[in-house]
Amino acid sequence: MAEQKLKRFNKIYPIYDGLSADLLFYFAIDSLFLQLVKNLSIAQITSLTSFSLIACILLQIPLLKIIKKIGNTNSVRFSSFLLLISSILLTFSKSYSLLILAQIFYEISFVFHTMSNVILKNNLEMQNKNDEFIVIKTKGSSIYAIATFLISLIASLMFNINNYLPMYACMLVCLICFILSFFIIDYSKENKNKIENKNISIKTSIFQIIGLIVVCYGLYMAIVTLGQKEGKLFIQEQLLNNYNVDKAALILGIILCLSRAVRVVANLVFEKIYVKLENKVSIFLAKLLCLSFIFMILGFLIKNLILKIIIMSMGYFLILFVRDPFKNYIHNLLLNWTNKNSQPFYLSVLELTSKIFKAIISLLFTAILINNNISNVIIILIILSILELSICYYMNNKELENS
Repeated sequence: MAEQKLKRFNKIYPIYDGLSADLLFYFAIDSLFLQLVKNLSIAQITSLTSFSLIACILLQIPLLKIIKKIGNTNSVRFSSFLLLISSILLTFSKSYSLLILAQIFYEISFVFHTMSNVILKNNLEMQNKNDEFIVIKTKGSSIYAIATFLISLIASLMFNINNYLPMYACMLVCLICFILSFFIIDYSKENKNKIENKNISIKTSIFQIIGLIVVCYGLYMAIVTLGQKEGKLFIQEQLLNNYNVDKAALILGIILCLSRAVRVVANLVFEKIYVKLENKVSIFLAKLLCLSFIFMILGFLIKNLILKIIIMSMGYFLILFVRDPFKNYIHNLLLNWTNKNSQPFYLSVLELTSKIFKAIISLLFTAILINNNISNVIIILIILSILELSICYYMNNKELENS
């Protein structure tokens, strides 16, 4: 019976992981929806992220206590419930304060969602399949990439037919994820004797590596998340300056569609990249991240409109290419360097660090956008990505010293 449950879990997990990775449909029209339907300025759109991240950071300790009390399985279910509530509030809220609340629920949901990684690791250990963590996580990322690619094909058209149509689809997907979350169960609680507890002593060297992993991930995901958002706004600004709203929305939809296709490719080839580069994967991905923002600035400086959009889009594509592989790699790396009892804590710290970096950088961007062009934000992202690359090199050296 337990074996059948675990096999069912292995099949359902990638589907759940892929569909619950974000607010599907909303991601494709979020900036247009907030700017044109909710009448928010670019500074207000950016501030939504800032305020929600600050709230999530302040609530981190109580959230961690809740996770410890309700357990991994219920944490995942609560995560899906919060994501559903967030989609409803984003759709129907008419005030700026309620939109902030929706964004707060969105950010908090991913604090609980990280426990799905612990569940996957625990269940794989029961099956003696520890080495399949990257494989299954990549399957989930591939499902997400394919889903977002297909959504990109139709989201802009749906938006033009009815501005709220993509949001109705978003709520439906969130409801499906909430139902699927009841199949994401940590079976290790039923088979404690079958799992060996790895007693990894936290020596100074190991603690340094864990610290570097946390900082490396936190800064990287902050750069990627905000870079993806600001990069899309950057391209959107150029389009709206030269085309009407309908044409700008259509072109932006095509760019997003192609970027999602790139994301699909990234997940399909990541296993081969991981096998070839192993612990140097983080350095490779950090280099591509830096290159992405350089492309955006180069495209912005070009006067020819078509060439401008092409070069800027190439930069945006690279952001999507590096996102999933880095996230899956770091999660696996952290789980390998920590023991079972400490994994929920360190995964929470991982996401907390990411939120702290995102909040600080987002506040900086909000202040800059009040009186400056968004191109200044992209320049700062180039500087931050160079810093991230340096951290990846240092982390890689520390890993080699302690391997």
